[in-house]
Amino acid sequence: MNLSFITTMAGHAWGGSEELWVKLAHDALIDGHQVECSVFNWGQLPPKIQALQVAGVAVQKRSRFIYPELHKKPWGKIIERTIAAKQLSKHLANKDFALISMGGFCDLEVDAFRKPLLSAKAPFSIVVHVNPDDYYLNTHKISEIIKVCQKAHKVYFVSNRLKEIAIRQTGYSFPNGELIINPVNMSEVGVLPYPKTDTLQMACVGRLDAKVKGQAIALQCLADMQWKQRDWHLNIYGTGQDLNYFKLLCKNFGIENRVSFHGFTNDIRKDIWANNHLLLMPSYFEGLPIALVEAMLCGRTAVATDVGGNAEILKDNETGFIAMAANKGAFSEALERAWQQNHQWKEMGENAYSSCYRFFYDSGHPKHINDILPK
Repeated sequence: MNLSFITTMAGHAWGGSEELWVKLAHDALIDGHQVECSVFNWGQLPPKIQALQVAGVAVQKRSRFIYPELHKKPWGKIIERTIAAKQLSKHLANKDFALISMGGFCDLEVDAFRKPLLSAKAPFSIVVHVNPDDYYLNTHKISEIIKVCQKAHKVYFVSNRLKEIAIRQTGYSFPNGELIINPVNMSEVGVLPYPKTDTLQMACVGRLDAKVKGQAIALQCLADMQWKQRDWHLNIYGTGQDLNYFKLLCKNFGIENRVSFHGFTNDIRKDIWANNHLLLMPSYFEGLPIALVEAMLCGRTAVATDVGGNAEILKDNETGFIAMAANKGAFSEALERAWQQNHQWKEMGENAYSSCYRFFYDSGHPKHINDILPK
């Protein structure tokens, strides 16, 4: 088959949402399909997309038209209204099937994404990675968004929560909606030996983006007086635009000696979970975060906000601790509950591994290209 993998990821060149379609594209290539992918032109390709290209995938680049910088937005509007939709339509043409990987369900509000799908002749499915609880769609575009979803072979969501939100946003029941599983970045899984240190080591793992990942909430909680009297250390892993902001917060909060920034690491098990007891995930929104799944598959528990699919795999007071909202009060309450039960973290992490393994490996959710191709 002649397959196309199209990403609408426009905020960054690479993110967790890209892992799934890249993995499926590799599957398709191995199975002998003709494979093309369509990405925004960020200049140099991210390493995993470069690897696709080296393996034989035809990489097509579309013109960027979504910019965070205010002075670039007018130019982006010109691109959107002149060539963006035409480029996407071209990458949908003459294909046997296309998979559209959407960073957010709200991408369907964008004419340059929605219109080509409405007129596409190729069958396609959509993967929705993010859909914040507090986002509501442009009312005038809902009818066309529903038409796109009805036309899709499948609308995949990486957590059930995202589907529930989409139903509320549109009034459409998504009879063709299904759960799909993101891949993990580890070659093996299993409960790692528990770190032998009196200082409790906690980790934040993810892009350094305060508006999404919420690391500033965790830092503010740990700056409270009761935490300054406890023996802990926070390890922050990842890269991003807010590194200097987080360092400034640590200094102003007086906890700079208790927080370490480690940058990006490829070896999740060796570099992160062999050395940490607990994951902190104070995100404002998520789909089903790979970082949480990976921590659980290493035998670690977590404190996470009740966003996306977090509470679908992490059970409050059983395999972890759920903060009911992404704010200081809610996260501080969950973090305090976790601290009071720190003697149970090892056992909770082992239980987290068992439940996550069943969810990830023993479920019938799509994981391979053959699971999503129309029969």
